Amino acid sequence: MIGAPQIEEIGGHLAVRTGADPPPAWDLRIDAGESGWDADPARLRHAKHQALMRAYQARYMLLPDDDVGGSILKRLHRHYDPVEMARLEGLRAGLEAELIAPMVEAAKQASAGRDLAAYATALLPELRERPEDAFTAWLRTNPNREHHYRSFLIQSSADLLAEASASALGVVGEFGAPQSALFRILIDEFGYGAHGRKHSVLYRAVMRDFGLADTYNAYWPFFDTAALELHNTIHHLFQNPRNFFLQVGFLLFAETAYQHSTRDHARYLREFHPDVDARYFAEHAHIDLHHTRMVIDEVALPLVATYGEEVGAEIVAGAELTRDAFARAGAHMLAVSQAFDAAAAAGLAIYAPPDLAALGRAITPTSGLEEPAARIQVGGLGLVLGGAAFAAFPAGALGRIAGVET
Repeated sequence: MIGAPQIEEIGGHLAVRTGADPPPAWDLRIDAGESGWDADPARLRHAKHQALMRAYQARYMLLPDDDVGGSILKRLHRHYDPVEMARLEGLRAGLEAELIAPMVEAAKQASAGRDLAAYATALLPELRERPEDAFTAWLRTNPNREHHYRSFLIQSSADLLAEASASALGVVGEFGAPQSALFRILIDEFGYGAHGRKHSVLYRAVMRDFGLADTYNAYWPFFDTAALELHNTIHHLFQNPRNFFLQVGFLLFAETAYQHSTRDHARYLREFHPDVDARYFAEHAHIDLHHTRMVIDEVALPLVATYGEEVGAEIVAGAELTRDAFARAGAHMLAVSQAFDAAAAAGLAIYAPPDLAALGRAITPTSGLEEPAARIQVGGLGLVLGGAAFAAFPAGALGRIAGVET
């Protein structure tokens, strides 16, 4: 198991590598090293997920949105320093084994012997016929829905501002006709070469219309542990070639589930935020119908026909792992929103957008009692007034000190 000293050490290296006043795309910092930070197991787990996220982000080609001042080449070379990247990569397997592997193993055990064709036949109607997404259904009767939706956009941006970049890592190589089908799905995600239609660009438009920064990685200080766990689970699949058949399972579940969830979000936005650019959700609700059939007919079933039934069970395991990961993240986000509403109703919270210019140190509900008079920014929701109020939030929530009550 990776211990607190190793996380604190890598945090120091990442801070030096980041340098002063970094552009968001090259900000590698994690929340480790403050006095007493490792006394809270929830903070330590959060920092471990942050370190794993940084290891995965290191595989991306990232450039800042504009001039960084000074030499762009020097900054680029420092960000992608091979020695420092290897230092972080050296922790990756241990972090994956602790944080992600138990969930993968549980999904594999639950899916042993499952027949893929029967599973896919049942999955499609099941997902298409389920009721409205719990979060958007809850928002319909909530007068503070704009703040809650802003928080949803921030937590989801961990992956969606670089959408499909993880799955691109699973396409390179040579493995026959299924590779070409996966590539066709991938180029849809990237707008078929038209930058304005790229899905991450469409997501940026939604964020801008809610008054948020749209730069990749800008909101990393507000990602809670559940958002990081979802991000890291997806990347664990696609950044490890041994997980190829699990990757196909992810795509099977995700492309099918997105048909329903993105339709719910598109309808919600049209009804309650009609001036918002909702193309991101409308595009997915349409195109993922085709992607589901492609994954089943051109990737999953041909792979089983070629390599046998054990491959089918592995694909089912990937789908069920994805189901569970999405469910945990969604339930957690709704629970945090409900906890904030309860605090606000009691006069212990104020709705407000996050201020990226005033970032304090991170705390969790279990460490909140140490800050009885703190004003605590919780994601995109607002300020919780006092550590005791924040202590009532669900495990995995993250706050940042944003001042002191007077």
